[in-house]
Amino acid sequence: MKKKKIIIAANFKMNKTHIEMRKYLESFFKKLKEFGIAGNFNDDMKRSVNIDSNYKSAFAGAEAEIIFAPAFTALNEAYNAIEAHPKFKNIIKLASQNVYYELSGAYTGEISIDMIKAFNCSYAIIGHSERRWIFNENDELIAKKIYAVLNYNKKKDTDNTDNNVHNNTERRCGKLVPILCVGENLEIKKSGKAFDFVAAQLDSALNYSADGSDNINGNINVADDIDIEKLIIAYEPIWAIGTGAPIEPEDGEKMHKFIYEYLTDNYSIKNLSVIYGGSVTEKNIKNLIEKDHIDGVLVGGASLEPQSFFNIYNFAVQTYS
Repeated sequence: MKKKKIIIAANFKMNKTHIEMRKYLESFFKKLKEFGIAGNFNDDMKRSVNIDSNYKSAFAGAEAEIIFAPAFTALNEAYNAIEAHPKFKNIIKLASQNVYYELSGAYTGEISIDMIKAFNCSYAIIGHSERRWIFNENDELIAKKIYAVLNYNKKKDTDNTDNNVHNNTERRCGKLVPILCVGENLEIKKSGKAFDFVAAQLDSALNYSADGSDNINGNINVADDIDIEKLIIAYEPIWAIGTGAPIEPEDGEKMHKFIYEYLTDNYSIKNLSVIYGGSVTEKNIKNLIEKDHIDGVLVGGASLEPQSFFNIYNFAVQTYS
């Protein structure tokens, strides 16, 4: 198995108030403390919890990141909870469930990059299947969002270089990494055209040009001088989401490998991760994460209980280690 950074992301969707989110995170942090994550393992904890030393060292040596994507109304509470536990800030990050491509203006109900960055969001989920088929988000809109995030990062690079600003406020307003969701429905799967469909989704999202023309080079940083420093692709076959019928790990590996190779051959991306989303549970996480090209998971329903989500993280890190 190749070495890789594991990404375990929780998408809470339209669940949990800010109060419920606070209680959830406090429970989750408690579980991290019990198992010695982040290396603060005192004598009282050792006596009260029976933990194998090899088990602890597996956690300590694993390169893993936990991402929480709460509802917008709970972002502030989640941010405050993480700030109150600085020992976990190196492994726990926040994501927004969506973002709009305009920075401000008369866009009722939308949320801007600056707004989510105010809560130190490191990631933004873009193009989730539920946004596509429930809210009719088309390829052009998703491409505009991806372009807006990449362009925002470019401007932040320029601003930081020009101003040489390193205070906490500036760091909170730093870069944002898109989590681009792609995946086919059951009809496309049965037709045998899943790979072509996913490739088209990737091209559409990454080929947007600010002047409205097509980017025939298939490389956004060539056409628009925007460097894709970091990108996460979440492959989420629509037919598997919330159905309890996840993809077979071998089939998931084939699609993830295809995505890796397609993006590597056609785009310049410095740091690329491909994670899987679709009925991820404690029962199937080990079989998924052991595959070479599956870098992590985007968890929906199974993330709503802290114990369940912790178990997914636990099993993923043990499998990797």
